[in-house]
Amino acid sequence: MASPLQEFREQMRDKQSVFKAESLGVKQMGSWRNIHYPHLLPEEAWSLNLWEGTSYQAIRHFAQAGISWSEQKHSMLSSQVLCVNLFFPLRNHPEALKPWLASHFDVDQVVAVEFQYVGPDDRDYFNEEGNRGPGRIRADVAIAWLDRSQKKNVLLIKFTFAERSLGMCSQRGNPSPWRCHYSRNVVGSPHSYCHKDELGFTYWYDIMSRESPFLQERLTLEGYCPFRYDLFALMRGQLLAHMLQEDNGNDIARAYFGVMYHADNDELLRMPHWFYRERNPLRAWPTLLKDESSFRPFTIQEMVAAMEGALPGDLSEWRAYLKQRYGL
Repeated sequence: MASPLQEFREQMRDKQSVFKAESLGVKQMGSWRNIHYPHLLPEEAWSLNLWEGTSYQAIRHFAQAGISWSEQKHSMLSSQVLCVNLFFPLRNHPEALKPWLASHFDVDQVVAVEFQYVGPDDRDYFNEEGNRGPGRIRADVAIAWLDRSQKKNVLLIKFTFAERSLGMCSQRGNPSPWRCHYSRNVVGSPHSYCHKDELGFTYWYDIMSRESPFLQERLTLEGYCPFRYDLFALMRGQLLAHMLQEDNGNDIARAYFGVMYHADNDELLRMPHWFYRERNPLRAWPTLLKDESSFRPFTIQEMVAAMEGALPGDLSEWRAYLKQRYGL
């Protein structure tokens, strides 16, 4: 297992740079913010980042569904690209996911795999802007299944590859970021102390409601807002799962939120700030929840290993691609 992320990221960067040159035949370096890197494709050749067996279909699907690609879609370390390379071929073979899902949930039939999922009919629960782009709370991938009672369940997944954190709260435009370091004030008066609330997002309304998924007394365990650092993206994903489950206007009986990460990314599991005597965000997070079972962490390797015996023959090239490119 790799130790610090710098080592893990360097290993993955070098592996992807070799794959880019030897398997894709691309010698030219791509750039990001006017700096050239060996693990970046030229932007005009970014589609080579996708598995060729489904690249055309994935690009077409994203365009038709109004889904935005990451600005770094030409990076061979892109989490979104790995997520698509891993899950898009399974959209036509959802049954291959059953052995993995059934090891965690009551599963009778897997029925759908969707990307950048914001909910049925793209409903806006939090007064956000946009459709299925960066302005909305959305799952990188959502998996729906029927349980043995034929009730619909959905798992919303936050997918990550080589990032340092799961996603911190942006301070862009915040006129008084010092306010984030007074948790009791933020919780007691979010409109005065949270810039996201000032912008009109309704996260705190749902966080502090009677039906909230959070143990509200634990939101002030630390001096800073619990969602200031590594737990921000987790809060948003958990809220979306909660709203889907509480919404009587859809057919979802149970919604779960989960994180899927690379097992060797040790740095992801070491937050720079402690929360409730814990540095691992995936262990700290359940301590905030009324129902700990509503949150599930998974490794990419765990899922891939569980599917091995359930893959149809026409996915053999895809399986070989994952091994060659990512070592999965």
